Amino acid sequence: MKHIHLFSVILFLSVAGGCMNEFDYRISNSVFIEDADNPGLPIYSEKGYNSFGVYWGLLPLTTKWLHDPSKVVVENDSCHIFFSAATGSDDYTLKVSLPQYLPSSYSGLISLNGKSFDLSGEECAVALLYYTQPTELKILNGSFTIKRAQNMSIDREPESVVLSGTFSFKATVDGELVAFSNGRFDMRFGEENFFYLQGS
Repeated sequence: MKHIHLFSVILFLSVAGGCMNEFDYRISNSVFIEDADNPGLPIYSEKGYNSFGVYWGLLPLTTKWLHDPSKVVVENDSCHIFFSAATGSDDYTLKVSLPQYLPSSYSGLISLNGKSFDLSGEECAVALLYYTQPTELKILNGSFTIKRAQNMSIDREPESVVLSGTFSFKATVDGELVAFSNGRFDMRFGEENFFYLQGS
Protein backbone atom coordinates (compact mmCIF):
# COMPACT_ATOMS: atom_id res chain seq x y z
CA MET A 1 0.00 0.00 0.00
CA LYS A 2 2.87 2.37 0.87
CA HIS A 3 4.45 1.66 -2.52
CA ILE A 4 1.23 2.54 -4.36
CA HIS A 5 0.89 5.79 -2.37
CA LEU A 6 4.54 6.71 -2.99
CA PHE A 7 4.15 5.95 -6.73
CA SER A 8 1.04 8.19 -6.88
CA VAL A 9 2.91 11.08 -5.25
CA ILE A 10 5.90 10.70 -7.61
CA LEU A 11 3.59 10.51 -10.64
CA PHE A 12 1.68 13.63 -9.53
CA LEU A 13 4.90 15.60 -8.98
CA SER A 14 6.27 14.49 -12.36
CA VAL A 15 3.12 15.55 -14.21
CA ALA A 16 2.87 18.84 -12.28
CA GLY A 17 6.56 19.57 -12.87
CA GLY A 18 6.17 18.85 -16.59
CA CYS A 19 3.17 21.17 -16.85
CA MET A 20 5.01 23.95 -15.05
CA ASN A 21 7.94 23.64 -17.44
CA GLU A 22 5.63 23.88 -20.47
CA PHE A 23 3.62 26.87 -19.21
CA ASP A 24 5.67 30.01 -19.65
CA TYR A 25 4.50 33.48 -18.66
CA ARG A 26 6.94 35.24 -21.01
CA ILE A 27 5.33 38.15 -22.79
CA SER A 28 6.28 36.70 -26.18
CA ASN A 29 4.22 33.51 -25.77
CA SER A 30 0.86 33.26 -27.49
CA VAL A 31 -2.27 31.26 -26.72
CA PHE A 32 -3.85 30.19 -30.01
CA ILE A 33 -7.49 29.08 -29.95
CA GLU A 34 -8.76 28.69 -33.50
CA ASP A 35 -11.89 30.58 -34.53
CA ALA A 36 -14.40 28.06 -35.89
CA ASP A 37 -15.98 30.75 -38.11
CA ASN A 38 -12.60 31.97 -39.43
CA PRO A 39 -10.35 28.90 -39.83
CA GLY A 40 -6.66 29.59 -39.34
CA LEU A 41 -7.25 32.71 -37.22
CA PRO A 42 -7.34 32.96 -33.42
CA ILE A 43 -10.64 33.70 -31.72
CA TYR A 44 -11.32 37.30 -30.76
CA SER A 45 -10.45 37.58 -27.07
CA GLU A 46 -9.80 40.18 -24.38
CA LYS A 47 -7.74 38.04 -21.99
CA GLY A 48 -4.16 38.99 -22.92
CA TYR A 49 -3.55 35.83 -24.97
CA ASN A 50 -0.88 37.61 -27.09
CA SER A 51 -2.79 36.46 -30.15
CA PHE A 52 -2.95 38.20 -33.50
CA GLY A 53 -4.39 37.16 -36.83
CA VAL A 54 -5.67 38.49 -40.13
CA TYR A 55 -6.48 37.07 -43.55
CA TRP A 56 -4.00 38.41 -46.11
CA GLY A 57 -6.09 37.64 -49.16
CA LEU A 58 -6.98 34.02 -48.33
CA LEU A 59 -3.79 33.34 -46.34
CA PRO A 60 -3.85 33.53 -42.51
CA LEU A 61 -1.13 35.74 -41.02
CA THR A 62 -0.95 34.84 -37.31
CA THR A 63 1.24 34.69 -34.23
CA LYS A 64 3.04 31.47 -33.42
CA TRP A 65 3.32 30.06 -29.87
CA LEU A 66 6.93 31.23 -29.63
CA HIS A 67 7.59 34.33 -31.70
CA ASP A 68 9.32 37.69 -31.57
CA PRO A 69 7.36 39.77 -29.09
CA SER A 70 5.03 42.40 -30.44
CA LYS A 71 6.01 45.84 -29.16
CA VAL A 72 5.13 49.50 -28.89
CA VAL A 73 7.72 52.11 -29.85
CA VAL A 74 7.06 55.82 -29.25
CA GLU A 75 9.31 57.73 -31.62
CA ASN A 76 9.20 60.59 -34.16
CA ASP A 77 5.96 62.08 -32.79
CA SER A 78 4.08 58.79 -33.24
CA CYS A 79 3.18 55.65 -31.35
CA HIS A 80 4.06 52.58 -33.44
CA ILE A 81 2.42 49.25 -32.60
CA PHE A 82 4.31 46.26 -34.06
CA PHE A 83 2.43 42.96 -34.44
CA SER A 84 4.80 40.03 -35.13
CA ALA A 85 3.30 37.14 -37.10
CA ALA A 86 4.01 34.53 -39.75
CA THR A 87 2.57 32.79 -42.79
CA GLY A 88 4.07 29.33 -42.68
CA SER A 89 7.83 29.82 -42.31
CA ASP A 90 7.85 33.47 -43.45
CA ASP A 91 7.99 36.08 -40.69
CA TYR A 92 6.20 39.41 -41.07
CA THR A 93 5.47 42.41 -38.87
CA LEU A 94 2.44 44.64 -39.32
CA LYS A 95 3.17 48.14 -38.01
CA VAL A 96 0.32 50.52 -37.17
CA SER A 97 1.43 54.11 -36.48
CA LEU A 98 -0.70 56.59 -34.51
CA PRO A 99 0.65 60.13 -35.07
CA GLN A 100 0.70 62.64 -32.20
CA TYR A 101 -0.10 59.97 -29.62
CA LEU A 102 2.85 59.91 -27.22
CA PRO A 103 2.39 57.83 -24.04
CA SER A 104 5.56 57.94 -21.95
CA SER A 105 5.03 54.49 -20.40
CA TYR A 106 3.06 51.34 -21.11
CA SER A 107 0.44 52.38 -18.52
CA GLY A 108 -0.55 55.30 -20.77
CA LEU A 109 -1.86 52.85 -23.37
CA ILE A 110 -5.02 52.52 -21.27
CA SER A 111 -6.21 55.80 -22.87
CA LEU A 112 -6.72 53.91 -26.16
CA ASN A 113 -9.80 52.17 -24.73
CA GLY A 114 -12.67 52.34 -27.24
CA LYS A 115 -10.70 54.31 -29.84
CA SER A 116 -11.10 53.75 -33.58
CA PHE A 117 -8.81 55.01 -36.35
CA ASP A 118 -9.40 55.52 -40.08
CA LEU A 119 -6.45 53.83 -41.78
CA SER A 120 -6.96 55.62 -45.11
CA GLY A 121 -6.65 59.12 -43.71
CA GLU A 122 -3.66 61.05 -42.45
CA GLU A 123 -4.66 60.02 -38.94
CA CYS A 124 -2.43 56.94 -38.98
CA ALA A 125 -0.26 54.77 -41.21
CA VAL A 126 0.32 51.05 -41.77
CA ALA A 127 3.50 49.29 -42.90
CA LEU A 128 4.26 45.64 -43.60
CA LEU A 129 7.75 44.34 -42.86
CA TYR A 130 9.06 41.07 -44.31
CA TYR A 131 11.57 40.06 -41.65
CA THR A 132 13.11 43.57 -41.38
CA GLN A 133 12.61 44.65 -45.02
CA PRO A 134 9.71 47.09 -45.58
CA THR A 135 7.13 46.16 -48.21
CA GLU A 136 5.43 48.97 -50.12
CA LEU A 137 1.92 49.28 -48.72
CA LYS A 138 -0.67 51.88 -49.76
CA ILE A 139 -3.93 51.87 -47.78
CA LEU A 140 -7.08 52.40 -49.85
CA ASN A 141 -9.59 52.12 -46.98
CA GLY A 142 -10.01 50.45 -43.63
CA SER A 143 -10.14 50.88 -39.87
CA PHE A 144 -8.26 49.88 -36.72
CA THR A 145 -10.31 49.67 -33.50
CA ILE A 146 -9.12 49.12 -29.95
CA LYS A 147 -12.30 47.75 -28.42
CA ARG A 148 -10.80 47.37 -24.97
CA ALA A 149 -7.66 48.52 -23.15
CA GLN A 150 -7.30 47.09 -19.65
CA ASN A 151 -4.70 46.86 -16.92
CA MET A 152 -3.31 43.43 -16.11
CA SER A 153 -1.90 42.81 -12.63
CA ILE A 154 -0.11 39.85 -11.07
CA ASP A 155 -0.33 39.56 -7.28
CA ARG A 156 -1.98 43.01 -7.30
CA GLU A 157 1.08 44.56 -8.95
CA PRO A 158 0.64 46.27 -12.37
CA GLU A 159 2.30 44.09 -15.00
CA SER A 160 1.03 45.25 -18.40
CA VAL A 161 -1.77 46.81 -20.42
CA VAL A 162 -3.80 44.51 -22.67
CA LEU A 163 -4.98 45.97 -25.99
CA SER A 164 -7.75 44.00 -27.72
CA GLY A 165 -9.47 44.91 -30.94
CA THR A 166 -10.20 44.38 -34.60
CA PHE A 167 -9.07 45.78 -37.93
CA SER A 168 -9.41 45.35 -41.67
CA PHE A 169 -8.22 47.25 -44.72
CA LYS A 170 -7.69 47.13 -48.46
CA ALA A 171 -4.33 48.12 -49.86
CA THR A 172 -1.82 47.71 -52.63
CA VAL A 173 1.16 45.58 -51.63
CA ASP A 174 4.05 46.05 -54.05
CA GLY A 175 1.48 47.32 -56.56
CA GLU A 176 -0.95 44.38 -56.15
CA LEU A 177 -4.48 44.93 -54.80
CA VAL A 178 -5.14 42.87 -51.67
CA ALA A 179 -7.54 42.77 -48.73
CA PHE A 180 -6.52 42.26 -45.09
CA SER A 181 -9.73 41.05 -43.46
CA ASN A 182 -11.11 39.78 -40.14
CA GLY A 183 -8.08 41.09 -38.25
CA ARG A 184 -8.03 40.70 -34.48
CA PHE A 185 -5.47 41.18 -31.70
CA ASP A 186 -5.25 40.59 -27.95
CA MET A 187 -1.79 41.79 -26.88
CA ARG A 188 -0.01 42.55 -23.60
CA PHE A 189 2.40 45.48 -23.47
CA GLY A 190 4.61 46.00 -20.41
CA GLU A 191 8.13 47.07 -19.49
CA GLU A 192 9.60 44.28 -21.66
CA ASN A 193 8.06 45.46 -24.93
CA PHE A 194 7.33 49.18 -24.54
CA PHE A 195 9.99 51.62 -25.74
CA TYR A 196 9.82 55.40 -25.31
CA LEU A 197 12.38 56.95 -27.66
CA GLN A 198 10.75 60.35 -28.11
CA GLY A 199 13.38 63.07 -27.94
CA SER A 200 16.29 60.60 -27.97
